[in-house]
Amino acid sequence: MVHLSNLKTNHYDVIVVGAGVIGAAIAYELVQQGVKVALLEKNQPASGASGAAGGMLAAHSEHFAHPELYQLALYSQSLYSKLATDLLEKTGIDIGLRTEGFLLPLTKQELHLRHKEPLQADQRYDKTFDENLFPLPNKSHTSASTHNDSKVDCKEWWSPSYLAQVEPHIYAPSGMIYNPDEPQLIPALFNQALVQAAIQHHVDFYPETEVYRLLHSQGKNHITGVITNQGEIYAEQVVLTTGLSTQQLLATEQYSLPLVPVKGELIEVSTSSQYLGHTIYGEGIYIIPKSNHRIWIGATSKPERTDTTVDLSAIAQLLSGAEQFLPAIGSATFERCWSGIRPGTPDELPYLGRIQPLAGLWTASGHYRNGMLLAAGTAKWMAEALINNDTAHIPDCFSPERALQKSKSLSSKSRSTAKGVTTWN
Repeated sequence: MVHLSNLKTNHYDVIVVGAGVIGAAIAYELVQQGVKVALLEKNQPASGASGAAGGMLAAHSEHFAHPELYQLALYSQSLYSKLATDLLEKTGIDIGLRTEGFLLPLTKQELHLRHKEPLQADQRYDKTFDENLFPLPNKSHTSASTHNDSKVDCKEWWSPSYLAQVEPHIYAPSGMIYNPDEPQLIPALFNQALVQAAIQHHVDFYPETEVYRLLHSQGKNHITGVITNQGEIYAEQVVLTTGLSTQQLLATEQYSLPLVPVKGELIEVSTSSQYLGHTIYGEGIYIIPKSNHRIWIGATSKPERTDTTVDLSAIAQLLSGAEQFLPAIGSATFERCWSGIRPGTPDELPYLGRIQPLAGLWTASGHYRNGMLLAAGTAKWMAEALINNDTAHIPDCFSPERALQKSKSLSSKSRSTAKGVTTWN
């Protein structure tokens, strides 16, 4: 074990455990407001779910069952243009933010059901397209947050003839809906830029630092830091942003917070020339153009799978899904495949806020398939809560208290604190 004398310091205002996009964004937001922050990561940034994501910021296209989550998504998405510029200026890292927009497939039957009259073949788009015809989640609901800077959706129907001019490789006999408001980015670069920017603002970053357990005061009701393979590190507040591993760390304190693993697999192909200019966001399939004529195709969804292998059947499934819209994708060059484990919750709402029975302990976890989209907004909300010690601006539906339970007993793995224990950040 590394002695405390080798640590940068051993007392902070806030320790953030986990340097994926959620944790790195929170650390970056806090340090800009004068908070002394330590950012701990078991491996390296983007080594977990953050690095395996597709990078879509689909606030308008994603189907959110909860209006509060939809509002957070809209708010968070609105922050990315400025955030990308700031990160580039501070770190020199271009996070690959692309704003061409998304194309959403729709069948002829669905189109005719929602329009009184069929579209003419030569129409570029149907100017009558609106939310009454294609309903989105209820935007009349306003959450407890006052940060609703989203703009009204502006969608267009692109007829097959117009689509053929813009995207000649796409097959869509009934056209597609164009949503100009949806951007996408490179997740690993975004994660790296957040960490680098945080470091430049004097966040102390501890990679390869494994958290064994939480430290607490003699009364055991106040968390005062963490025990790591680098020694004990103290703080006024600790934030767990470790995704699925959050539940194991809480288990060491005899609390249960349910998180649901959902494995996702993706593939990357390359083409000899520009093949796709807009992200295709379909049912069960997305096709994302990246730089240098690379295309990402994702993603499978396998609940309760925690392995990070890629099944051969998954590659076939993704290619088959992509060929529906890009028939010639089979001639592209296969580059790589990968998988990640999305941290979901039973009600599909992330946990944002205090772990109430343990003063000084917070979490931001369980963002499922929208961690990349929600990272910027989550960081704003959590930083405000930590600095003011107040969660009034965070809707109650996100509170960990809705699912937190006292465990009856600890497993032998959870009790272990010595060398050789399983660690979770």
